[in-house]
Amino acid sequence: MHKKKLMLDNRQSIILVIFLLVLLFVLSILIPFLIINYLALSGIGTFFYDNIIFSLFTVFILFYFMFVGLYYYKINIDPYVVQVSSFRPIFQFFSLKDYVDVPHAMLNSYSFFDRPLSFNKTLVLKIVSNSSKKIIIKRFNLSFLTQKKILKISSLLDRIILNNK
Repeated sequence: MHKKKLMLDNRQSIILVIFLLVLLFVLSILIPFLIINYLALSGIGTFFYDNIIFSLFTVFILFYFMFVGLYYYKINIDPYVVQVSSFRPIFQFFSLKDYVDVPHAMLNSYSFFDRPLSFNKTLVLKIVSNSSKKIIIKRFNLSFLTQKKILKISSLLDRIILNNK
């Protein structure tokens, strides 16, 4: 049996994007709001009041990321088990994590889908249950997944599926 070992995540990129979104919120919405309310008659207060369109544009960017979502993922493929987890770090307290821990023998097929107008891709795993031979479909949203990482995941999952047949 070939040694299959893969551990992938997007922790650094998600932390960077969340930091940039918070910085964008503070610099373009929070600070101008405070200056407009407390220093309305000053030159800088007038400047921010006259250029409020930039704050509105930033609100649309923040709403985009809130609705489309940023997903933290962790993929671990070892010689016996495929583990995949995915969740939204901004809303992690309000929703459940998508998680699967599947032995290689239960993996039937997989596929990747691009999400339009998004940084997300969807990994779909088809899993066969041992007891009832029923197929379970599990979907995972993955943010900032590069083509190189897709090829690594695909090559290992293809080998696993080929060994199962």
